[in-house]
Amino acid sequence: MPVTFTIPGPSGPLEAIEHPALDADGNELARPRAVSVVCHPHPAHGGTMHSTVAFKTARGLQRAGVACLRINFRGVGGSAGTYDGEGGEEEDASAALDWLQAKYPGAPVWAAGFSFGSRTVFGLSKRDGRIERLVLVGFPLRAFDLPNVDRIRQPTFFIWGEHDEFGTLSDLRAAYPVLPEHFTFHVVAGDDHFFKPNTRELEHEVWRWATAQLEGAPQR
Repeated sequence: MPVTFTIPGPSGPLEAIEHPALDADGNELARPRAVSVVCHPHPAHGGTMHSTVAFKTARGLQRAGVACLRINFRGVGGSAGTYDGEGGEEEDASAALDWLQAKYPGAPVWAAGFSFGSRTVFGLSKRDGRIERLVLVGFPLRAFDLPNVDRIRQPTFFIWGEHDEFGTLSDLRAAYPVLPEHFTFHVVAGDDHFFKPNTRELEHEVWRWATAQLEGAPQR
């Protein structure tokens, strides 16, 4: 069973679970090919780091050789503080990246999130130059004002369920008819916002994109 521990956060300790990087045979790598925070859905609607979608996203990255850290945002579970919703959770995600960088110095830094968590890492990526790649799962275009998506500088993977009620690829294309070539998209047929019943496909597609991104990447 994964061990829950705490890391330093801007409002006090944050609960976390680490997913060590794995090789193709499922063995733990001595040095990850990259590191990533994985952020959970909306705290005000029951979102925690134990979300199945957050777990499957982390598993896909882990299997590609990326060491991941799932965290509970401030005020969730045993994490100190209270829900902010206006940037405080971005600071929590930044603290997770600090922890990963301290443990794995020199590793490329990625950020991933589901729903509210994808909104969080999207916001952080605009001002945190460490972040080299993004995984935005169930990106909630209908639920939040998410401006300047077409200005994301990092290679980014977007994945939605076909019937996601909070946003779809069609919504993104309608808002931004011309999108950067470094964006990659996948839609899981038949699924809703929570990728039911195909979370396995979610994990596989995250793994496939991450593996492709890391192919030929220089080791640091």
